[in-house]
Amino acid sequence: MLLATRHAIYSAAVSTEETATFMLLPSWTKDMTTNPYASLCCKYPHMCKFLGTIPLNQLQYAKVPFWNNIQIPLSKHFWGLQVIAIWNTKGRVCLNAHNKDWLEELAKEIPDAKWKIQNMHNHPYQTALGSGQHSGLKQIY
Repeated sequence: MLLATRHAIYSAAVSTEETATFMLLPSWTKDMTTNPYASLCCKYPHMCKFLGTIPLNQLQYAKVPFWNNIQIPLSKHFWGLQVIAIWNTKGRVCLNAHNKDWLEELAKEIPDAKWKIQNMHNHPYQTALGSGQHSGLKQIY
């Protein structure tokens, strides 16, 4: 998870193209800053956004296929999932240009998640500092 997060951040940082990676990663504790991948995301707030959380009680495993008529149940999970976006400014602007309601539509596709709506800035430094012009894009955060 840490390596995948690091790769997504690096890709967003060095790419000259629109880049956006969405991840579902475990939320083991309420304080996500203790997870290595969450700590990494917190270091790059202009590229990483925690969009929502799918609570533990809303997660259900699909039926697992079995082998030789023996079904091995998966162990019970003890965590929820974080919905995380890792993107560059061009990626955020591109998503908004193609469909200004894409985040709201994502929330409708994952109704079990707990989402928050808040304005988001498209400029990376303004996003990191929380100041500047609003792009008009609403972020589920």
